[in-house]
Amino acid sequence: MTRDRAGDVYRLVFELTARATDVPYEKFLEELVEGLASHYGAAICRLHIGEGNSAAASSDKGELLKGVRPDELSRFDAVDRLLAEEVRRDGVLRTALDLDGGEEIVNFLGRTLRTPETFAFPLMARGKAFGSIVLFLPDLYPFEEADVRGLQAIGNVLYAANHRGESFDGGPGGAGPAVTSEKLRAYQETLDRVGKILEELQFLTDASNVLLLDTQGDFIAKRGEESMFSSANFASVVASGFAAARRLGSFYGANGTRSLLHEGDREDVFTIEVAERALLCVVYRDHAAPELITRWSESAAERLREHYAALTEARVL
Repeated sequence: MTRDRAGDVYRLVFELTARATDVPYEKFLEELVEGLASHYGAAICRLHIGEGNSAAASSDKGELLKGVRPDELSRFDAVDRLLAEEVRRDGVLRTALDLDGGEEIVNFLGRTLRTPETFAFPLMARGKAFGSIVLFLPDLYPFEEADVRGLQAIGNVLYAANHRGESFDGGPGGAGPAVTSEKLRAYQETLDRVGKILEELQFLTDASNVLLLDTQGDFIAKRGEESMFSSANFASVVASGFAAARRLGSFYGANGTRSLLHEGDREDVFTIEVAERALLCVVYRDHAAPELITRWSESAAERLREHYAALTEARVL
């Protein structure tokens, strides 16, 4: 299978968004799934939005599904629906192996449709999953972080489109100005700069995870190890814990608390305010000089403040 260079999914996002001004919503979804299927060499690509049982858009250029028995098609639809529901519930990437009876499901997909590799990506906007992209692949694709972040950008575009009615033009029934390719590119460039700051902080502190999140619990960006927890759920818990600690502190005269430390048996979590609506969270194991983590985090928070403002102005978050 011929593969595009990892990260080129951004180009697909930009090309689709650039011509989306006059494209009806349904047409945009069709072009999106066809573009993703072509980009990743997927035999079948399905896009799910919201809680509906059927896919909002589907690509099956090889017409594989036309060649299967009705009972096999029903089972395939059930697998696709289960993956979409799992991903939308907790915002974490899933494969067919993650489902109950995963090995048998993988064998079924390989035997029936020659697609033993299946990946379901969450569509994220404002820190929460509202849909998913499910790719049924004939062989393994070397997904990288750039692919995940590119698909997250697609989620932001779809979220904006889904809240504007039938088109992207912001006309009657619209919710504001169109999301342009320039705005999306500026957003991605700012997000890249945020990522570099998080990477530097992770290196300095030897943290397992470094996250930027909204005080409302919306997940924005993360650097670090793969975790067992959902980033979106973790962000919500951290934000609510910070707000509760600040409220409790105000009862005892500790007004304006800007940081909070949770100490655990395996890891500690240090949270510091970045802006009025943003928090920086550092998850780390035993550290010889914890005061340095505080100092480095304060410095990173200062640098992140202006970038967070730029992300907010972009209106894509």
